[in-house]
Amino acid sequence: MGRAWIAGTGSYLPARVVTNEEICRRAANTSDEWIRAKLGIETRRVAADDEQVSDLAVHAARKALEMANLGPNDIDGIIMAVGSGDVVTPATANYVQAKLGITNKGFAFDIKAACAGSIVGLTMGRGLIESGIVKNLLIIGSHIITRTALNWEDRGTAPIFGDGAGAVVMSPSPDGERGIIASKIGSDGTLTHIVGQYVGGTVEPITAQLIADKKHYLTMDGRAVWDCAVREVPQVIRDVLALGGKKVEDVDFVVSHQANKVLLAQILERVGVPMTKTYTNIERYGNTVAASALIALDETNRTGRIKAGDLIVMSAIGAGMTFGAHLIRW
Repeated sequence: MGRAWIAGTGSYLPARVVTNEEICRRAANTSDEWIRAKLGIETRRVAADDEQVSDLAVHAARKALEMANLGPNDIDGIIMAVGSGDVVTPATANYVQAKLGITNKGFAFDIKAACAGSIVGLTMGRGLIESGIVKNLLIIGSHIITRTALNWEDRGTAPIFGDGAGAVVMSPSPDGERGIIASKIGSDGTLTHIVGQYVGGTVEPITAQLIADKKHYLTMDGRAVWDCAVREVPQVIRDVLALGGKKVEDVDFVVSHQANKVLLAQILERVGVPMTKTYTNIERYGNTVAASALIALDETNRTGRIKAGDLIVMSAIGAGMTFGAHLIRW
């Protein structure tokens, strides 16, 4: 079986724009200047009260399907990276399947890999396509983190995140050459404590008191996350290049998870890739978690920054800590 190929990309951002000034009115001891200097973020998007995670995903998926020239019933399965979905169970991917009007009874399931969800989902999709189990897949990252996990009074997290969705259609390569050349994913389970949402599971079931104490929100040790990212992401990029038999100089473009603009510059510097070979939208959207790298890929693709035949590295890191990269012949 030939390579798995990205046949179409799509993304969706909610309409509401939240500025740094609004964040600063709610989170103490911060400023527009500090957020811009430390994070590279100017605005972020926030979903409307009547928008669900599945709604964002459907908008992005329809755009990806249109680009791939496929209809909903051409899709054999949906792999969806989420945080908090429409409901606790069933999977939000099932709601997306219904809203897209897919009636062929292909599979739909959610995965949880936080900001690395896009990379993990693409890895799973690659395996399913290259093994011949399926032909066409939707890989989606969709998050409404601002009303499910974010404490707007927390200086350490409130300025960082935003809502959005990104999607790709994966299919067999049209020529056997274009598509995913190599993939590498990994995790360090000893770092589960540095970023996460820790209330609501079996360790600490949610209670009214925990909510009153605001213990149910996302918490993050920013320095520890930074240290992990600058250690693991450059290494996983080097690893995937080695697996594909390529060198850093061969790379035409890097599509990255948008966690922090300053952090991305540090990672690329350690790899030896200039910032001119990447694209950022964190300035406008913040960190949209698993949607982030997929939104960046869609915007990079639609604006012509990458073209057929280019060698692309796509990378991300998220809570867990989970990290990974793909080497792609576009």
